[in-house]
Amino acid sequence: MTPPLTVSDSNTSPDPDPGAAAEPYRIGTDISIEDDRWVSVDGLEDLIPKLVAETLREAGLTPENACVSIALMSGEQVRSLNRVFRGKDSDTNVLSFPSPEAARAAVLDDEPAFLGDVALSYDAVAGEAQAQAKTPLQHSAHLVAHGVLHLVGFDHEGDADADAMEAAERVILGRFGIPDPYRDDTNTSAQTL
Repeated sequence: MTPPLTVSDSNTSPDPDPGAAAEPYRIGTDISIEDDRWVSVDGLEDLIPKLVAETLREAGLTPENACVSIALMSGEQVRSLNRVFRGKDSDTNVLSFPSPEAARAAVLDDEPAFLGDVALSYDAVAGEAQAQAKTPLQHSAHLVAHGVLHLVGFDHEGDADADAMEAAERVILGRFGIPDPYRDDTNTSAQTL
């Protein structure tokens, strides 16, 4: 994946309202649509920069000081990445490729830094969303937040780490009115995407 293109506008709006103008949130967020089926997920391209910014804030980083690349890919493309970089010949919903040196610079020096790449699989996301009775937008939003959290050092290898990561995801998604992705009850009265 290629380094992101950044926009020089400042991120002046702390409001994560998914209906708000998205352009101020595009700082440091490069979105690459590699599979045209992703355009059917209405609102995702505008929501991604907001999700990235809120995820970075939740992790204690300043969004204006970080760059992230999000690739919206096919299942076969993600399967290929998974095979090459993880030795697993299967599709998966999200892959994260952190840039460790840049992440340290962003935290320690408060300098703009490329944090890494996140790749989402359309086939896995669409299939999981249907199986879990979620909208593709809700599930995609969850996986973007999940992937970006991996870029900044979160993981789910141990129970305590998984609990911390899930708690952060709930907070981030809640800011957008997206239901708890780990809730078993799919019926909710809250307004959702």
